[in-house]
Amino acid sequence: MTDTSGVTVGQLLERDHRRIDEGFERFSGSLAGPTADLAAFEDAARALRHHIYVEEVYHFPVVRASGLMAPVLVMLREHGEIWDLLDAITEALDRDDVATASSHWPRLANVLEQHNAKEERIVYPAGDQQLPTQIASTITAALATRETPSGWTCEMAGRRAPGDS
Repeated sequence: MTDTSGVTVGQLLERDHRRIDEGFERFSGSLAGPTADLAAFEDAARALRHHIYVEEVYHFPVVRASGLMAPVLVMLREHGEIWDLLDAITEALDRDDVATASSHWPRLANVLEQHNAKEERIVYPAGDQQLPTQIASTITAALATRETPSGWTCEMAGRRAPGDS
């Protein structure tokens, strides 16, 4: 489904991936320097949590109902892992423990890279075929506002410890 500008929801979600990746790249690049770019991490983490919210609340239910239950369940599980890693890094940075935050970063970066590739190849094209116009418009608006309800957490957060594989 496309919005009024001719851009599909999948394309909007992919653009959001790139925007989030840019923030994490700034954070990652700062880890080798004298001071970690905490603002870059906080901004990217907030954007990623919002992105997950939009997917889980609006996008995934339609894709799951269209018959892609297994891929959506994989995405939900990975969202939980991503969420927990974001929490672990945030908690470490809140304690000024950059070493611990840095130790979690490679795993988060790897999970995100693999996760985003699967979404972009499988889930987003399915959504573009299945999303009703109203849901597509809601997703477009939600991505533009970048607001996540206070206290919202992803469906599978807290099910794995960040050190678990």
